[in-house]
Amino acid sequence: MDRLSPEQLNPSIYVGLRLSSLQAGAKEAHYLHSLKLSYQQSLLSNDNSDSEAKPSMGQLALYLLALRANCEFVGGRKGDRLVSQLKRFLEDEKGAIGHNHQGHPHTSYYQYSLGILALCVHQKRVHDSVVGKLLYAVEHEQHLQQGHFPVDTLAMAGLAFSCLKLSNLNPNQRNRITVALGRVQEKILKAQTPEGHFGNVYSTPLALQLLMASLRPTVELGTACLKAKAALLASLQHKAFQNPLMISQLLPILNQKSYVDLISPDCEAPRVLLEPATETPSQTQVPGFIHVTLKVSSISPSYRHSVSVPVSSSLEDVLKKAQEHSRFRYGTQASLSGPYLTSVMGKKAGEREFWQLLRAPDTPLLQGIADYRPRDGEAIELRLVGW
Repeated sequence: MDRLSPEQLNPSIYVGLRLSSLQAGAKEAHYLHSLKLSYQQSLLSNDNSDSEAKPSMGQLALYLLALRANCEFVGGRKGDRLVSQLKRFLEDEKGAIGHNHQGHPHTSYYQYSLGILALCVHQKRVHDSVVGKLLYAVEHEQHLQQGHFPVDTLAMAGLAFSCLKLSNLNPNQRNRITVALGRVQEKILKAQTPEGHFGNVYSTPLALQLLMASLRPTVELGTACLKAKAALLASLQHKAFQNPLMISQLLPILNQKSYVDLISPDCEAPRVLLEPATETPSQTQVPGFIHVTLKVSSISPSYRHSVSVPVSSSLEDVLKKAQEHSRFRYGTQASLSGPYLTSVMGKKAGEREFWQLLRAPDTPLLQGIADYRPRDGEAIELRLVGW
């Protein structure tokens, strides 16, 4: 098996598998070995000429979670450098937020929370001022984008708070952490939909991880969790989970686990060996085609073009086809959840902008370009929006 780059390797997959009731045998050990080779070489290299190839704060945090999922504590010279790098990331983000809390992280509060969580499970303390920025953001959500945190960001912040509370790494902040954790749980419970999801189907696994890790379970919380699990099982039957990152967040839930369990992972727990998937032979059929209309109104002149692609094509396939046969152009950037749009028709998203995917007229897509599969006759709009 060839070595993969940090962008191609996904530590979240390893974390999810280790917190599940499943194991992949020798492949699992090989995957961790590949992670270590790739991440340590890229992060510990003195060559700064290819900074884009170096893992982001979120990727580094997930790598540290993967090490802890294998019951490893970071240590020694190499481990200390990894910890120092993640702390530098957090300090840079703290500086971007500013003393008056009027700024924003370069990445997101989701990655900021993930970084704190990763250091916490390794028993590495971060400064009170770093934790304080996240506490303030949860306490004063009104100044954030659209006045609130998305559910998955709330859940990740809550997981970080849960770890900090259990580990007592920041005793001076303990009371604020306890209050903020309760606030996060309350807001997530209020975000439950009639169908049972917290926010939407893809933010529900992380929300459930947080709620299941609650130190004060209540009847209301238990009922909400049971309803959410039932909704997730129904979504699984409809094959809603195709993205590896989303699946990796779901696997611990099915085993009654959460990222907080990485404080003291049970690496001796029995896990069932995964069997290779087998496909049932089917009769050869000529694939059908669908017609999708692609629209871009955030540029002048606006763009509108109909594209014909095979059934079950992804939105990314539609974009590629449009680029081949029209004036359409687009750019992407790799992330752990798949490629995301960075530019359309030569127009790049600014610092506080992104290219939103909508099913016409105004329904935001919950999946990325690699995961969403349009239906015949749909119109998809790419819209540049601020946040």
